[in-house]
Amino acid sequence: MKNRWYQAKVIRGKNQGKNIGFPTINLDNSALLKRSKKGVYLSHLKINQKDYYGLLYYGPRLVLNETRNILEIFILDFSNVVYGKIVKFRLMEFIRGIMNFSDIQELKKQIEKDLAYAREMIKYK
Repeated sequence: MKNRWYQAKVIRGKNQGKNIGFPTINLDNSALLKRSKKGVYLSHLKINQKDYYGLLYYGPRLVLNETRNILEIFILDFSNVVYGKIVKFRLMEFIRGIMNFSDIQELKKQIEKDLAYAREMIKYK
């Protein structure tokens, strides 16, 4: 699956990522990754012919007691509104599997760790 490009449409979410300081784009087709491990990946995106990196999450949001798989990406150094746009993305590196957290603060700490690790990996790409 690595190096395979996928594409999906950006849809409105519940702004939960934005509310904790990590706004994500929500993608309309989580089934795209049904053969991939659930968890967090470093991803490479193309939006309007520009390249970006992001933390992609595929799986259920256990901290919110959800069981449905979602597909969302926190894009590094990006703040544009892209609802309705088609984005292309590929998985680069698996960072970690699904984890459950006792509260949102624990989740934020883990996202910060994931982000630091992703930024280190980007340096060597």
